[in-house]
Amino acid sequence: MQLPTKKYNFLQENAILGLLFSFSIIEVLAELFSFKVILFAFRPLVAILLIYLYWVTSKERNVLFYMTVFFLLLTSIFILFESILFLILGLIGIFTHRILLIFYIIKLNKIKDFVPILIAIIPFVFIFSYLLSISDEIPKGSYYPLVAQNILVSILAGVILSNYFMNDSNNSPWLAIFGLLSTALYFTVFIEKCFLSNLPPTYFRPLAMILYVTSYYSFYRFVIDAETINAKKESITVIQ
Repeated sequence: MQLPTKKYNFLQENAILGLLFSFSIIEVLAELFSFKVILFAFRPLVAILLIYLYWVTSKERNVLFYMTVFFLLLTSIFILFESILFLILGLIGIFTHRILLIFYIIKLNKIKDFVPILIAIIPFVFIFSYLLSISDEIPKGSYYPLVAQNILVSILAGVILSNYFMNDSNNSPWLAIFGLLSTALYFTVFIEKCFLSNLPPTYFRPLAMILYVTSYYSFYRFVIDAETINAKKESITVIQ
Protein backbone atom coordinates (compact mmCIF):
# COMPACT_ATOMS: atom_id res chain seq x y z
CA MET A 1 0.00 0.00 0.00
CA GLN A 2 2.91 2.34 0.62
CA LEU A 3 4.12 2.41 -3.01
CA PRO A 4 0.73 3.41 -4.53
CA THR A 5 0.38 6.07 -1.82
CA LYS A 6 3.78 7.55 -2.66
CA LYS A 7 2.92 7.50 -6.37
CA TYR A 8 -0.41 9.21 -5.69
CA ASN A 9 1.30 11.89 -3.57
CA PHE A 10 3.89 12.43 -6.29
CA LEU A 11 1.21 12.87 -8.95
CA GLN A 12 -0.79 15.14 -6.66
CA GLU A 13 2.27 17.27 -5.92
CA ASN A 14 3.04 17.65 -9.64
CA ALA A 15 -0.58 18.58 -10.36
CA ILE A 16 -0.49 21.30 -7.67
CA LEU A 17 2.84 22.59 -9.01
CA GLY A 18 1.35 22.71 -12.50
CA LEU A 19 -1.58 24.77 -11.21
CA LEU A 20 0.74 27.02 -9.19
CA PHE A 21 2.92 27.98 -12.12
CA SER A 22 -0.06 28.20 -14.50
CA PHE A 23 -1.74 30.68 -12.17
CA SER A 24 1.57 32.51 -11.89
CA ILE A 25 1.74 32.97 -15.66
CA ILE A 26 -1.82 34.30 -15.63
CA GLU A 27 -0.85 36.71 -12.84
CA VAL A 28 2.20 37.96 -14.77
CA LEU A 29 0.04 38.61 -17.84
CA ALA A 30 -2.60 40.32 -15.69
CA GLU A 31 0.08 42.57 -14.18
CA LEU A 32 1.46 43.29 -17.64
CA PHE A 33 -1.93 44.39 -18.99
CA SER A 34 -3.33 45.74 -15.67
CA PHE A 35 -6.33 43.38 -15.47
CA LYS A 36 -7.34 44.07 -11.87
CA VAL A 37 -10.23 41.59 -11.88
CA ILE A 38 -7.89 38.74 -12.76
CA LEU A 39 -5.37 39.93 -10.18
CA PHE A 40 -8.02 39.90 -7.47
CA ALA A 41 -9.19 36.42 -8.49
CA PHE A 42 -5.83 34.68 -8.94
CA ARG A 43 -3.25 36.33 -6.66
CA PRO A 44 -4.54 34.74 -3.41
CA LEU A 45 -4.49 31.34 -5.13
CA VAL A 46 -0.67 31.31 -5.08
CA ALA A 47 -0.58 31.30 -1.25
CA ILE A 48 -3.54 28.88 -1.05
CA LEU A 49 -1.80 26.40 -3.36
CA LEU A 50 1.42 26.65 -1.32
CA ILE A 51 -0.54 25.83 1.83
CA TYR A 52 -2.19 22.83 0.14
CA LEU A 53 1.12 21.70 -1.39
CA TYR A 54 2.73 21.72 2.04
CA TRP A 55 -0.24 19.79 3.48
CA VAL A 56 0.20 17.08 0.83
CA THR A 57 3.99 16.72 0.98
CA SER A 58 4.98 17.45 4.60
CA LYS A 59 4.97 14.82 7.31
CA GLU A 60 5.20 17.38 10.11
CA ARG A 61 2.60 19.91 8.90
CA ASN A 62 4.00 22.57 11.19
CA VAL A 63 1.49 25.24 12.21
CA LEU A 64 4.17 27.92 11.76
CA PHE A 65 4.24 27.29 8.02
CA TYR A 66 0.46 27.74 7.79
CA MET A 67 0.58 30.92 9.90
CA THR A 68 3.43 32.40 7.85
CA VAL A 69 1.78 31.76 4.49
CA PHE A 70 -1.67 32.73 5.85
CA PHE A 71 -0.46 36.26 6.63
CA LEU A 72 1.14 36.34 3.17
CA LEU A 73 -2.30 35.40 1.79
CA LEU A 74 -4.01 38.18 3.75
CA THR A 75 -1.45 40.73 2.59
CA SER A 76 -1.81 39.69 -1.05
CA ILE A 77 -5.55 40.38 -0.76
CA PHE A 78 -5.33 43.66 1.19
CA ILE A 79 -2.85 45.32 -1.18
CA LEU A 80 -5.31 44.94 -4.05
CA PHE A 81 -7.55 47.57 -2.43
CA GLU A 82 -6.68 51.27 -2.40
CA SER A 83 -8.37 52.42 0.81
CA ILE A 84 -6.33 53.54 3.85
CA LEU A 85 -7.87 50.82 6.03
CA PHE A 86 -6.76 48.01 3.73
CA LEU A 87 -3.34 49.64 3.34
CA ILE A 88 -2.90 49.61 7.13
CA LEU A 89 -4.13 45.99 7.33
CA GLY A 90 -1.73 45.09 4.53
CA LEU A 91 1.19 46.65 6.43
CA ILE A 92 0.25 44.79 9.62
CA GLY A 93 -0.03 41.58 7.61
CA ILE A 94 3.37 41.91 5.93
CA PHE A 95 5.10 42.90 9.20
CA THR A 96 3.58 39.87 10.95
CA HIS A 97 4.48 37.64 8.01
CA ARG A 98 8.14 38.71 8.03
CA ILE A 99 8.47 38.33 11.81
CA LEU A 100 7.02 34.80 11.60
CA LEU A 101 9.29 34.05 8.63
CA ILE A 102 12.41 35.05 10.57
CA PHE A 103 11.36 33.10 13.65
CA TYR A 104 10.45 30.01 11.58
CA ILE A 105 13.80 29.94 9.74
CA ILE A 106 15.70 30.30 13.03
CA LYS A 107 13.62 27.50 14.55
CA LEU A 108 14.07 25.14 11.57
CA ASN A 109 17.82 25.68 11.45
CA LYS A 110 18.12 25.55 15.26
CA ILE A 111 20.26 28.68 15.34
CA LYS A 112 21.77 29.40 18.76
CA ASP A 113 24.64 31.77 17.96
CA PHE A 114 23.20 35.16 16.97
CA VAL A 115 26.49 37.08 16.68
CA PRO A 116 27.01 36.10 12.99
CA ILE A 117 23.43 37.22 12.29
CA LEU A 118 24.06 40.64 13.83
CA ILE A 119 27.21 41.03 11.73
CA ALA A 120 25.43 39.91 8.55
CA ILE A 121 22.57 42.37 9.11
CA ILE A 122 24.84 45.45 9.08
CA PRO A 123 25.53 45.72 5.31
CA PHE A 124 21.85 45.26 4.44
CA VAL A 125 20.79 47.95 6.94
CA PHE A 126 23.46 50.27 5.51
CA ILE A 127 22.37 49.71 1.89
CA PHE A 128 18.64 50.14 2.56
CA SER A 129 19.21 53.17 4.81
CA TYR A 130 21.37 54.82 2.16
CA LEU A 131 18.79 54.21 -0.57
CA LEU A 132 16.04 55.58 1.67
CA SER A 133 18.07 58.69 2.52
CA ILE A 134 18.69 59.62 -1.15
CA SER A 135 15.17 58.96 -2.34
CA ASP A 136 13.02 62.00 -3.12
CA GLU A 137 9.91 60.08 -4.21
CA ILE A 138 8.86 58.48 -0.91
CA PRO A 139 5.04 58.31 -0.81
CA LYS A 140 3.44 60.51 1.86
CA GLY A 141 3.17 58.72 5.21
CA SER A 142 5.37 55.82 4.03
CA TYR A 143 8.70 56.79 5.59
CA TYR A 144 8.39 54.97 8.93
CA PRO A 145 6.72 51.85 7.46
CA LEU A 146 9.61 51.72 4.96
CA VAL A 147 12.14 52.00 7.81
CA ALA A 148 10.42 49.10 9.59
CA GLN A 149 10.33 47.09 6.35
CA ASN A 150 14.03 47.78 5.75
CA ILE A 151 14.91 46.53 9.23
CA LEU A 152 12.85 43.32 8.91
CA VAL A 153 14.17 42.53 5.42
CA SER A 154 17.74 43.20 6.64
CA ILE A 155 17.24 40.81 9.57
CA LEU A 156 15.78 38.16 7.25
CA ALA A 157 18.68 38.54 4.79
CA GLY A 158 21.18 38.49 7.66
CA VAL A 159 19.71 35.27 9.09
CA ILE A 160 19.87 33.57 5.69
CA LEU A 161 23.37 34.84 4.85
CA SER A 162 24.87 33.89 8.22
CA ASN A 163 23.22 30.46 8.07
CA TYR A 164 24.71 29.86 4.62
CA PHE A 165 28.25 30.39 5.90
CA MET A 166 27.97 29.15 9.50
CA ASN A 167 25.56 26.20 9.48
CA ASP A 168 26.93 23.63 7.04
CA SER A 169 25.31 20.70 8.83
CA ASN A 170 21.76 21.97 8.35
CA ASN A 171 22.03 23.83 5.08
CA SER A 172 19.56 23.65 2.21
CA PRO A 173 20.41 25.38 -1.09
CA TRP A 174 16.75 26.38 -1.28
CA LEU A 175 17.19 28.75 1.67
CA ALA A 176 19.96 30.63 -0.15
CA ILE A 177 17.79 30.75 -3.29
CA PHE A 178 14.86 32.04 -1.25
CA GLY A 179 17.06 34.70 0.34
CA LEU A 180 18.36 35.87 -3.03
CA LEU A 181 14.92 35.97 -4.69
CA SER A 182 13.10 37.56 -1.74
CA THR A 183 15.75 40.28 -1.39
CA ALA A 184 15.55 40.92 -5.16
CA LEU A 185 11.76 41.14 -4.82
CA TYR A 186 12.04 43.75 -2.05
CA PHE A 187 14.63 45.71 -4.03
CA THR A 188 12.29 45.72 -7.05
CA VAL A 189 9.35 47.04 -5.02
CA PHE A 190 11.56 49.50 -3.11
CA ILE A 191 13.11 50.96 -6.27
CA GLU A 192 9.70 51.24 -7.93
CA LYS A 193 8.08 53.04 -4.98
CA CYS A 194 10.96 55.32 -3.98
CA PHE A 195 12.86 56.11 -7.18
CA LEU A 196 10.83 55.35 -10.29
CA SER A 197 7.24 55.92 -9.21
CA ASN A 198 6.68 58.13 -12.28
CA LEU A 199 7.06 55.10 -14.56
CA PRO A 200 4.06 52.83 -15.36
CA PRO A 201 3.71 49.91 -12.88
CA THR A 202 3.78 47.45 -15.78
CA TYR A 203 7.55 48.01 -15.94
CA PHE A 204 8.09 46.39 -12.55
CA ARG A 205 5.08 44.40 -11.38
CA PRO A 206 5.39 41.45 -13.81
CA LEU A 207 9.00 40.99 -12.61
CA ALA A 208 7.87 41.36 -8.99
CA MET A 209 5.20 38.70 -9.57
CA ILE A 210 7.77 36.26 -10.99
CA LEU A 211 10.08 36.87 -8.02
CA TYR A 212 7.16 36.54 -5.60
CA VAL A 213 6.12 33.10 -6.87
CA THR A 214 9.62 31.68 -7.31
CA SER A 215 10.84 32.98 -3.94
CA TYR A 216 7.97 31.46 -1.96
CA TYR A 217 8.16 28.20 -3.86
CA SER A 218 11.85 28.17 -2.82
CA PHE A 219 10.77 28.82 0.77
CA TYR A 220 8.40 25.84 0.61
CA ARG A 221 11.20 23.62 -0.74
CA PHE A 222 13.55 24.83 2.00
CA VAL A 223 10.99 23.94 4.68
CA ILE A 224 10.55 20.42 3.27
CA ASP A 225 14.35 19.96 3.08
CA ALA A 226 14.86 21.26 6.62
CA GLU A 227 12.15 18.97 8.02
CA THR A 228 13.75 15.99 6.26
CA ILE A 229 17.24 16.85 7.56
CA ASN A 230 15.96 17.38 11.12
CA ALA A 231 13.99 14.12 11.04
CA LYS A 232 17.11 12.19 9.94
CA LYS A 233 19.17 13.78 12.73
CA GLU A 234 16.55 12.89 15.33
CA SER A 235 16.37 9.27 14.13
CA ILE A 236 20.17 8.96 14.32
CA THR A 237 20.12 10.41 17.84
CA VAL A 238 17.45 7.91 18.91
CA ILE A 239 19.46 5.00 17.47
CA GLN A 240 22.60 6.13 19.27
